[in-house]
Amino acid sequence: VNLFAAVTTASFFLCIPAAIISEKTMLLDLWQKATVGSEAVTTSKELMKTLISSGLVHYLNNEVMYLALSNVHPVTLAVGNTMKRVFIMVASVLVFRNPVSVQAGIGAGIGISGVLLYSLTKQHYEAIEKKEVAEAAAAAASKGRGRGLRRGLGRK
Repeated sequence: VNLFAAVTTASFFLCIPAAIISEKTMLLDLWQKATVGSEAVTTSKELMKTLISSGLVHYLNNEVMYLALSNVHPVTLAVGNTMKRVFIMVASVLVFRNPVSVQAGIGAGIGISGVLLYSLTKQHYEAIEKKEVAEAAAAAASKGRGRGLRRGLGRK
């Protein structure tokens, strides 16, 4: 059983009554403005399809993140998620010609720099770990050969 899917489904159905009670009038007003009258931007059917598609895509994004988390170190996943956000920002600037504030530019620079530093640090420590493993294997192999020679000499 997929625990994430079960918890998400249960929470959806448990939250519906609270959402209806607390947001009923505002939800109905916004739905009317979006679908009825001269200011309507879509039909009720299209709005419902869009809401369901949006929810499904959001659920699938979270599902993929949980699956990735089971295969990747959490720090690596967090760095990848940060890089994803920077990529989306850069893509929106290039595709939609959105203006970038100084704060957003600095944030993107910090994100990219952090990912670069993380990658370089990870490569450095992986190289050290490989070297230590190779040295330990070489030491064990030479120790094993030495015992074999001594045993062989002692039997003669």
